[in-house]
Amino acid sequence: MLPSLRRLGAVGYIARAKELGRQSLLGTFHSTGERFDAILKGMECVKVEDGHVECKVLVTEAMQNSYGTMHGGCTATIVDVLGTMALLTKDSQRPGVSVEMSQSFLAPAKGGEVVFATGVVTKYGRALGFTEVRLTDVHGKLLATGRHTKAFPAAG
Repeated sequence: MLPSLRRLGAVGYIARAKELGRQSLLGTFHSTGERFDAILKGMECVKVEDGHVECKVLVTEAMQNSYGTMHGGCTATIVDVLGTMALLTKDSQRPGVSVEMSQSFLAPAKGGEVVFATGVVTKYGRALGFTEVRLTDVHGKLLATGRHTKAFPAAG
């Protein structure tokens, strides 16, 4: 573990970005231990730019519903995490807190498939950040979309 991160305890993606900047989001996803985002273990962030992140994730058995496709809760987690990651590319010190989130499910992601997820900041203000997340299959077919709004609490 990096010396500067040892003191952070659970070294999730938010703590890494705060300590090391947005480029630390690249590579294997770092969950916050055994919390909700641990389902994304194995996700890989392949692109990080200002207001934009791209990741790929294999739909594992743990992510599947009884139909053998990605569970809606997993899709919601991806929208939550990628929305936050996109905001962290603007300011790695301001992950925000969720105030609204929605998903639209357009087609199933089958177990064993690789899903590509793109998170984009659509508006970034002093008090609120707005993001959109798109999930596609390897052929570019749109599987789901999501929106995530986060508030930035006042310092103090």
